[in-house]
Amino acid sequence: MGRLFWKFFIVIWLALLTMGGGMGAAFWLQRNAALNANGAEPQIAVNSAAPYLNAASLIFSKGGVDGLRSFLAESRHNPALPPLFAIDDFGKDLLGREVAPKILAQAKSLAASHANGVRRIKTGDGQTYLLFALHSENNPSTHPDPPPPWLPITLGFFVSLIFSGVSAWYFAKPIRQLQLAFTAVAEGDLDTRAGQTMGQRHDELADLGLSFDHMVSQIQLSVNVQQRLLHDVSHELRSPLARIQTAIGLAYQQPDKIPLMLERIEKESQRMNDLIGELLAISRLEAGVIGKLEVVDINELITEIVEDARLEADSKNVEIDLNIAGEIFLQGYYDLLSRAVENVLRNAVKYTRSHSKVSVDAKLGVSGHQLHIDITDQGPGVAETELSSIFDPFFRGSHSQKSQSIGLGLTIALKALETHHGKINVSNRVEGGLKVEIILPVT
Repeated sequence: MGRLFWKFFIVIWLALLTMGGGMGAAFWLQRNAALNANGAEPQIAVNSAAPYLNAASLIFSKGGVDGLRSFLAESRHNPALPPLFAIDDFGKDLLGREVAPKILAQAKSLAASHANGVRRIKTGDGQTYLLFALHSENNPSTHPDPPPPWLPITLGFFVSLIFSGVSAWYFAKPIRQLQLAFTAVAEGDLDTRAGQTMGQRHDELADLGLSFDHMVSQIQLSVNVQQRLLHDVSHELRSPLARIQTAIGLAYQQPDKIPLMLERIEKESQRMNDLIGELLAISRLEAGVIGKLEVVDINELITEIVEDARLEADSKNVEIDLNIAGEIFLQGYYDLLSRAVENVLRNAVKYTRSHSKVSVDAKLGVSGHQLHIDITDQGPGVAETELSSIFDPFFRGSHSQKSQSIGLGLTIALKALETHHGKINVSNRVEGGLKVEIILPVT
């Protein structure tokens, strides 16, 4: 279960508990009040009621039965006084109240033993009264009425309402922030980030904000790359076009140089054609138009590429040393693999020194699940600060022959190898030159 699930669960659970607790409290208070009113056993106050009995006796001696009756009636409405009773010889209360038989028997027993808690008083005509008081907790007037049932229910309702409101705000706020961030990105603001607006959250919504930031960063990077590529393509096309226009202008001015200018125009046109071809290759790779998957014989593929490259290498007196360890087969796209290896090899032949050697070594790794193709040259290498940019479109290192390089060969090689879930690593050799390592999975 995700963290967001538990937050929803706990909030809803607390809201239900609060509501249910309020209703339960209402019923409990009603039941407790009923038990207090009906279930308690009355008891005569033996010691604590002496001051009240003294006062009642004094009032009886001064005001007689009528005075005592008035005092007992007033004490019924005074919660500070315990309930006082005056019982005649017939077991009747002076105020006509019902007296439990157990209380009456207890009063007579205490009076017979002359114990504290009961006073025997006599009137002038010989009538005898037993005067006693009950404990205060047995006085119905001392038990306050229970709160009405709607009070705890209403309290639980409002508490659960607060819980629901806070939880709704807690979950709706980041969603609203994400909505605003999506709107901003849709309007073209690729600097928008949502992760910082999530505060200290550590749940799926916070993860969603981070994923959104990553997505926007990748989009921004892709847009920047496309813009830079468009700029570079425009620049690369403008240069040969400018040279073609110059050659045409010279041909008009100097008719005797028309054959030379036509040759120049043909060369620049071929350069533009090569550039457009490379761009189309990159476009097809990015669009997933990659041909048919097949079993590729690596020996045949590399041998064919090396033989074609030897024609260019011979013109520079460069030797290509080929070493393939056994028969190697893998599933892939023949044309893409051929393009990748060929671009790397021709790059090595182009930049290696004259009268030097280019080595091509192909072998399986120790585990037998990876193919390693190492292509090394004896050229000037690449500056260490430029190694990370060598696969960028139109990149030319400080040692490049700019007039002869389009700058898309290694870019195409990288994308072709990524299509095969492979890798390509570049490093400078200690003895001089560049080493390009192609790694492909063998399944």
